[in-house]
Amino acid sequence: VKTADEAAAWLADLNAWHGEHGDYLKERTTAKQDPMHARGRKWWWTHERLRRAYFRLVRLNRAGMLFAFCDPAITKDHGPLPSTTNQLEGGVNAVVKRTLGHHRGLSEAHMKRCCEWTVYMLTAGPDPMSFVTPEHWRTTGGEPIENGDSIPGTVTAVQLPATGVDAYENGFGVRKGWAGRSK
Repeated sequence: VKTADEAAAWLADLNAWHGEHGDYLKERTTAKQDPMHARGRKWWWTHERLRRAYFRLVRLNRAGMLFAFCDPAITKDHGPLPSTTNQLEGGVNAVVKRTLGHHRGLSEAHMKRCCEWTVYMLTAGPDPMSFVTPEHWRTTGGEPIENGDSIPGTVTAVQLPATGVDAYENGFGVRKGWAGRSK
């Protein structure tokens, strides 16, 4: 579907499908027919997932979101719009997700700032030095570390893990199950 006419034809086909199969969507299963799946209910929709899918399409269409990219009011000046957000998923969003993955453990405020900074650096002409003001050049105290000296709490400037913290884990979570091992 790429045009408003194709969208109207698709919706007409959806309506025709409902006219033909509407009774199928209305089928119910009673607790007497299937006592194993009753779970305290007297009846339930037999084809619940199909009903959800159909009525989701109906709701999206009524809200004007199903074929919004075909709306003549939107496309009259700009030409055809993409029907998906794949450009974002492979572009900006991927960079933001990767950056947040590299900087796990940020507070929510720092996470938002990190996302803002990442998107800013993807703009046409980012100038990060424009944010630096003369007050940022002042030192906050402490003695400078000579080149070649390691930072306290580190070995050759690599930060050591805190006590009680295991080595790095990449966040795949708890792994359970067979995983191809022989029993």
